[in-house]
Amino acid sequence: MEAREFLDLLRDDQRILRLAHYASDECDGRGKALILDEGNHIAVMLEDCGDPVATLVKAGALVKYFEHPEAEARIVGIPAYVNPVILGGRRVH
Repeated sequence: MEAREFLDLLRDDQRILRLAHYASDECDGRGKALILDEGNHIAVMLEDCGDPVATLVKAGALVKYFEHPEAEARIVGIPAYVNPVILGGRRVH
């Protein structure tokens, strides 16, 4: 199977979703993510979410998300990274 075919399967299975990041009540970024564990709402970001210095969420981050039936899915908590990253002078791991 080619990479494009695999990506198409992920899209067909609705395993790629757009997540929003909020600071207080205001959205400060959005990005696409691949669902890794639907039951625990864990995904890996496929692209940066807004300005990573502000959101701490860049491509490759593992994030927890919350789905609401009447609103867009949003990132909750602090992202995790396989290797620590420095964003805006803050070390995130």
